[in-house]
Parts: sequence; structure tokens; C-alpha cells
Amino acid sequence: MATHNISLSIIVPVYNVEHYLEKCILSLIDQDLNKSDYEIIAVNDGSTDNSLAKLQGLKEVYNDNVNLKIISQENQGLSGARNSGLKVANGDYIIFVDSDDILLPSTIKSLVETSQKNQLDILEFGASGITETGQITFTQTASSNGKVLNGKSYIENISYMGSACNKVYSLNFLNTHKLRFMPRVYIEDIEFNTRAVYKCERIMATDMVGAHFLQREGSITRTKNFNKSKKMIYDIFTVLSSINNFALTEVPENSKAYIVLKRRVSSLVATMLKRVLKETTDFNICEDILNKLEDSNLYPTKHKPLDSSKALFMSYANNKALFRLSCKLFCKLNTRK
Repeated sequence: MATHNISLSIIVPVYNVEHYLEKCILSLIDQDLNKSDYEIIAVNDGSTDNSLAKLQGLKEVYNDNVNLKIISQENQGLSGARNSGLKVANGDYIIFVDSDDILLPSTIKSLVETSQKNQLDILEFGASGITETGQITFTQTASSNGKVLNGKSYIENISYMGSACNKVYSLNFLNTHKLRFMPRVYIEDIEFNTRAVYKCERIMATDMVGAHFLQREGSITRTKNFNKSKKMIYDIFTVLSSINNFALTEVPENSKAYIVLKRRVSSLVATMLKRVLKETTDFNICEDILNKLEDSNLYPTKHKPLDSSKALFMSYANNKALFRLSCKLFCKLNTRK
């Protein structure tokens, strides 16, 4: 294991993002922490465009201003790239930044100092979604009002974001609990943070907005590609099953945290079934997903989703006969799109 002699490692997975990469990396250079006290680890995950050349050019130009490390590997997906970055990280703390997103100026010094001062396992900060034209579409923050909580209390009292890109993680904490991202699944952040947050002994939330998440067409959450949509649907099932198993085996059933996690599972069931309706042309997928949920004792849902709109959706979707009929209709409609 590498010797920790700097405060922060910023891990940036890179895959075919040549048009966004420079803005991302420059946002990590335009910071207020001493340049010798943090590193940027860019993991080129088998890019087939000019992303690697762009990274090498940025390293050459800004060599005197930042410690930029470049790792290249065969494609392992976002999770694999982050996990590879963790293997070589030297910082006491970790921030993950997706390569089409940015950290806001003069952000990381305050985040690192708060983490150090309070000896935190995780510090959550706020983030905004932004379009390619610069329009902010949402801002989400949480606050623990300056209090340090344990993971169970945090889950019970704080409505935290599922993203891994609005948090500062202690590397020692991640390594001690062997916390790594589930490989080659979408929405891996939600699964990862369920385990990470619950295992915390010291976690805080600050309402400072520190990042902009790019909302761009063609991302997996907005794709119209059938095969990608099908993979997303089954990956959601994989993730919600993992969270459900974690709740059943690790969290006391009589705790509020258990109920919150079970409600998160129901929220993911709603998200998945909405996608089944809107994005599939094969009725067999609907049948298979419902059977998998029933076999896992997750359908019909027994816990109300956290989001009111998803709760309303499940009041309809829990009627199996009605939902199956709807699936048949939507499969025909989706085929005509």
C-alpha cells in the first residue's frame, strides 16, 4: 500500500470524453489547496477517441501547476476505473469526479479541512445539475448542521444523494472496510454508498455546493438505445437486490435505518418498472423482471417509496394484472417509435 503523504487524491475515470475533458481537469487545477498537497489521477479506461492524447497534452502544459497522473487500462467501466484509481491513490482523502463534470473554484481546501478537523469517514457536499448551455436544472444539498453522525443516524435523518461525486471519502476508511464499486453495472454509486454510509462512524453533510454535474444527451440515464436500456433495467435489479440483502443481513430490522433502506429499495423498484414500461419492446422482459421481484419477495412492494411520485406509481404498478396489461400495450407503442 502506498504511503499517504498528501491530503487528497481526485480520481477521474476517462472514457471517450475528449470534448469535456479539458474543462473538467482545469476545474481541478483551479483550486485553493496547495498544489503539492493533492493529486489528480486520470484513469483512461480504454478510450477510442482522443481522450488520452488530450490528457497527455494537459499534463505537459500544466506540469508545473499540478500533480497529474495518467493511468491507461483496457475498458473496465466506470467502477473499474474508480477502483483502479483507488489502488494507486496517495491522499488521505478521495474525491471522485466524472470527466464531464467539474468542481467549482476554491472548493477542495474547505472540504479537506472540514474532513481533517472532524476526522471524518465521509463528508457530503452539495451539487447542481447543469446543461451544456449552462442552465442549472437542479441543486441538491443536505446538512447535518455541523454535527458528526454515525452511519445509522445519517441514514435515518439525512436525505443524502446516491452519487459518489459529491462526497469526500477517507481512503483509510474505504480500505479498512474493503469498500469498492460493484463492477460493470450502471447506478453503482447507489449500491456503493448504501454500504459506505452505513459503515461510517463519523459522517457529516455541508450545504456548500461544490460540483456541477453535466446533464447531457446520450448519457445512460437518457439513452434511447434498446440494448443499453435493457442492461440498465437488469442492473437496477442487481443493485436493488444488493441493497435489500445488505439491509436484511447488516441492519437491525427494528431500526429506522432499516425502514429507510427498504423504502429506497422500493424506490428503485419503481424506477425499474417505469423503465420497463417506457423503454422495452419485449414483453418477456416485463415477465422476467416481475418474476425476479416476486422470487425475491420484493413485489408487490411492502414499503412505500421515499419519493411521492414513485409511491403513487407503485400504487398502480403493484396490481400485477394491470401492470402486465400496460406492459403489453407499451411494448407495441415502443416498437412504433
